[in-house]
Amino acid sequence: MKKISTLIIAATMAIGTTAAIAHDGSTGNADADKRIMKMKELGGAMKAVAAVAKGEAAYTPALNEQAAKIKMIAAEMGNLFPEGSGGEKTRSKDEIWSQPEAFEKAVADFDMAATGLVAAVETGDQGKIGAALGATGKTCGGCHKPFRAPKD
Repeated sequence: MKKISTLIIAATMAIGTTAAIAHDGSTGNADADKRIMKMKELGGAMKAVAAVAKGEAAYTPALNEQAAKIKMIAAEMGNLFPEGSGGEKTRSKDEIWSQPEAFEKAVADFDMAATGLVAAVETGDQGKIGAALGATGKTCGGCHKPFRAPKD
């Protein structure tokens, strides 16, 4: 159970990190603005799953929709970073485009973890949801660390 708690904490930190990219203004780049909107959606869905994983909310079948949203965004993540959509306001590092194989692997890892999260949420089992959320959160960090600049 301690391992699951640690994974939930890690996933919650990833959620906070994802939410931290949100800001009030436009970047001036439609692709980047779309990406930021999707990241906000992702953060909201992760937060809903985390509430159940931490026992702050009861599982309901509606949580499956949140897990499906995470999976949907994971599946389109690679397309949210077209060439030219970086820049200081987005915190996207040039390594996304200069190291495409590494970035694609990070995105694929997230997509695979999101698939596991969907399956875990479908069970309604808090422990399974927490473990899958932790695994998914790790993949978020696996992309944020090498491909996202720190916040000023």
